[in-house]
Amino acid sequence: MKIEIVYFGKPRENLNISQETVDVPDESLTLTGLLAWLSLRGELWAQEMNEDRVRCAVNQEFAGLARPLNENDEIAITAHYHGCSEFWINDSRLRPIEPRFRENPCS
Repeated sequence: MKIEIVYFGKPRENLNISQETVDVPDESLTLTGLLAWLSLRGELWAQEMNEDRVRCAVNQEFAGLARPLNENDEIAITAHYHGCSEFWINDSRLRPIEPRFRENPCS
């Protein structure tokens, strides 16, 4: 299955890649699977594709990591915003995890 991947922020800077078209194996049919597959490229890739460090969008809409992928999808991979967590902590499109920050830590 061919998909387009666009990298932003720290993943783009640290991996020195802005975009690529890849043929994803069948076992990588979710965002989690895609990140795991990309992590096989080496230690730096594994670090940058860590599920706790990235946020993904599918076809320009943020998506949770369980989101299934389809042929010709465009996947954007960027680092989490590390400022005020209020911008993403309650985002229902992210994979369900326990909040690691207090409510409204910027006030």
